[in-house]
Amino acid sequence: MQPKPDPSAIWAAARKVLGRLAHAWSDCAPIDDALDLVVEAVGADRGLLILSLPHGSDVVVHARGEGRALSAVEREEISRTVLREVRKTRKPAVFSDVRGGPADGSMAVLGIAHALAVPLRDRDASSSSVDGVLYVDWRRVDAFVDEMHVEFLESLAGLLGALAAHHVRLAQAQEQLRDARAVDAPTEATLEELLMPATMASIRGEIESSLEGNASIFILGESGTGKTLLAHAIAQASHRRPIVRAMLGSSDDLNTVTSELFGHERGAYSGAVAKRVGLVELANGGTLILDEVLNLSPNAQKLLLDFTQFRTYRPLGWDRAEPKRSDVRIVAATNGDLEAAMRDGRFREDLYYRLATVTIHVPPLRERRADIPQIAESYLRRLDPSTPWTLDLALRRRLVADDLGWSGNMRQLERVILRARDRARSRDPQADELSLEHVEPRDLGTASRTEAPRSSQRSSADRWAVVQRERALLETTEREVLAQLVAEHGGVISKVARAVSLPRSTLVSRLETLGLDPRRGGRDE
Repeated sequence: MQPKPDPSAIWAAARKVLGRLAHAWSDCAPIDDALDLVVEAVGADRGLLILSLPHGSDVVVHARGEGRALSAVEREEISRTVLREVRKTRKPAVFSDVRGGPADGSMAVLGIAHALAVPLRDRDASSSSVDGVLYVDWRRVDAFVDEMHVEFLESLAGLLGALAAHHVRLAQAQEQLRDARAVDAPTEATLEELLMPATMASIRGEIESSLEGNASIFILGESGTGKTLLAHAIAQASHRRPIVRAMLGSSDDLNTVTSELFGHERGAYSGAVAKRVGLVELANGGTLILDEVLNLSPNAQKLLLDFTQFRTYRPLGWDRAEPKRSDVRIVAATNGDLEAAMRDGRFREDLYYRLATVTIHVPPLRERRADIPQIAESYLRRLDPSTPWTLDLALRRRLVADDLGWSGNMRQLERVILRARDRARSRDPQADELSLEHVEPRDLGTASRTEAPRSSQRSSADRWAVVQRERALLETTEREVLAQLVAEHGGVISKVARAVSLPRSTLVSRLETLGLDPRRGGRDE
């Protein structure tokens, strides 16, 4: 039989719990740590913190066992009789499936030998205090449960419940704030919307066939093509939530990268003053989006490879025999030259095959020009859903013109449309159509100030064709201006020459080249 607990050990554990909760007002992780200590102190197998919501339902806000979060199924495997008794009496309740004590008929089926629950507020507490239950159970028949355990749990229940309720209210307030902002903020594009254009047909089938599985997806494409947007849309469509995005920097500090992905224990390294939950754990059960994986150092790539193989990991400072586990779907993305990186040894080939069960190449915008007006209007609908925005014909033609390189891809197009919308509204608050006059030539540049022009994106023949079109446009403008000047000066060529600061002979030659015969209507003073 398990020995009777030592009172000094119990209260030493209580001090540890209170120490863990010192930073719990801003972080849920200390509550999990504290619940682990509670379970360990009473020798239980599992512990759950359950809050009763105002509309009558219960929500399990923290559930721990053997130093890990309990799964959704494990959270349901508790003695409901104990919970009902505590809610009814507002007093602690102990149920046992052995030694002739009161028992719940389902306890044996669930493998529970003993269950103990205490209320988060007693019968005489104010109605404003937290309502719920702190519950622990034992799977071993020889476990020892006595009044000391009850007193220990009662002393901590109120504080644990208050902190858990604080985080629930904070999450609800943040959700309400997001809902309130949703009216003004652009919503994310759906997967159906992103894959609707005909030019996306080549990747549509590959994506749709992978939605229901758990296969990792690698999205490749130039900067600004919408890889992260597509990754979020895939995660939403596959119902793999939560969706957590990891912005992978180029730090060579393995502690920094490991802490970001896998978390760390308090004191794991200098500066680790509190426990940190890694992004892998936050994404458990959902989708982990890894942005710019080529930035990972070789050591970080090895850690990620191990995780993709076994779905297990160890936070920095983790000193237990068994590693943590996380069930996540990985969607990775990069705009780098992946083949060159593997060829040069900068990226592990074995990691690539782990991440690229499904590979998606997102085409650049210049290769799908016909889609640009549709993409622009779709963005306008998300940006300003209250206005039925359209693009006029002149703007549509300009956006699909061959001379636009769209080096910034979707990001550049969205900037162009946003600026055009703002200009249209500044001139007419009721405007619902964008025209070419709302777009400045600098908005359509082939490269931004932070991006060098990519001359290799077009062949020399293509670039020559662009020059020819620009030259023809310039000559048309020049012809119109000179014809107007000749008319304004009564056909006197010498006056026109003085007005434009050109020798008369040069002006005559230019007029002849442009098809404006100076002998017809032109004369000297």
